[in-house]
Amino acid sequence: MSANGHDGANRHIAVIGGGIIGCSAAVHLLRSGVRQVTIIDAGQPGAATTGAGAGFVSHWSAGMIPLGEEGFQLQQYGLDFYRRLHEVGVEIGYRPNGTLIMALTEDGRDRFVRPVLESPHAPAEMQDLNAVQIGQRMQGLIDPARVHSAAYNPHGIQVDTSLAMKVLTGQISELGGVFRNGTRVTAIHDAGDRVTIETDKGRVEADGAIAAAGAWNNQVISGLGWQLPLLRVVATRIVTDDRGLPSTIPTVQCRELRLWLRETFGAVMWGTGRHYKPLYKTADSEIEPGQPHNTELMRETFDEELAELQAIFPPLRGSKLASWAQGVPCYTPDNGLVVGKVPGSGNVVVAGGDNESGVTHGPGLGRLASELVLGQQPFVAPARFRVERYASDAFKSEAEVEAAMPAWGARHEASRFGRSA
Repeated sequence: MSANGHDGANRHIAVIGGGIIGCSAAVHLLRSGVRQVTIIDAGQPGAATTGAGAGFVSHWSAGMIPLGEEGFQLQQYGLDFYRRLHEVGVEIGYRPNGTLIMALTEDGRDRFVRPVLESPHAPAEMQDLNAVQIGQRMQGLIDPARVHSAAYNPHGIQVDTSLAMKVLTGQISELGGVFRNGTRVTAIHDAGDRVTIETDKGRVEADGAIAAAGAWNNQVISGLGWQLPLLRVVATRIVTDDRGLPSTIPTVQCRELRLWLRETFGAVMWGTGRHYKPLYKTADSEIEPGQPHNTELMRETFDEELAELQAIFPPLRGSKLASWAQGVPCYTPDNGLVVGKVPGSGNVVVAGGDNESGVTHGPGLGRLASELVLGQQPFVAPARFRVERYASDAFKSEAEVEAAMPAWGARHEASRFGRSA
């Protein structure tokens, strides 16, 4: 039974945001028997931060992000979700290649690899690799003479986020979900027995709503009197020309370089947190929904990082820029996800705070959001991710959220972006 007393099958639930979290919520609502689900997106589904996602999924609770058992359950759910999406039989760039958490030095091993290997959430199949074994595993992508050791999780996967979203949105349509694209939400009002969603194309009346608008969540829920502590960051991904790489190479995470890197259809896709930039520090602080196109930041990323990276990754030598994209992941002060009812509202759930892990956690966050808005038993205990763990007025600005993050990073050896800790 739902919060406002309606039977779930007869309810109308609106989902605001057509990224991976919103579309996951929509498909779970429909599979739960909700007959009327409307997905409202200011642009096109999957065309914003999800579409710019690097597309790798793994067990980040194992020594990387302190999300505990609850986070691990969401991560495993994401792995299973994309496997099932792949089994539909349509190409989504699914690669069950594993994830390599790599160190360049002995110090890097102690700080970043050992915690992964010794984590209580490390799968039993986790492997401790030396430099020679890394070279063999990475099939020419890494020069073993330049690295020290790594933790290899064979359960990690890769997907092409744009291709995966096409399959997912197709499933939503087949189940009866309705998309209202190119429609911007300006306000939400919860009257207790009804939710009214104001848009630039008229009102939408619903029994409940899920706000999954990513970098625009605070604008969407502002009328409900609550502010999430989100730092919006412009993240750049680079894709090289075809380097002839095999499709069986694991994803690489190197926290000494603040680097992620993977193969994609023969090319190399990569990005470094050293050139992520808080949105409020750019000229695009009030960007329209969608993907940023900060050419200067892209050039800084490509030009300043390539010289260092190509010494470690030989296929980058002589590579050319084939394409690039930018998204706006949202960081929280404690690096924790956010999902739950907006305080003071019985019928509006908000989900987000991806901390650059939305592709991994999006499927599980969407399922949790759907269960919470329907009043069902959540499949993962949501207390760790509760909205009200920070008061609405705890941070007056994104600058204050950013200022709180180094303290967290120092505790967890997890500085996420920028050149200084």
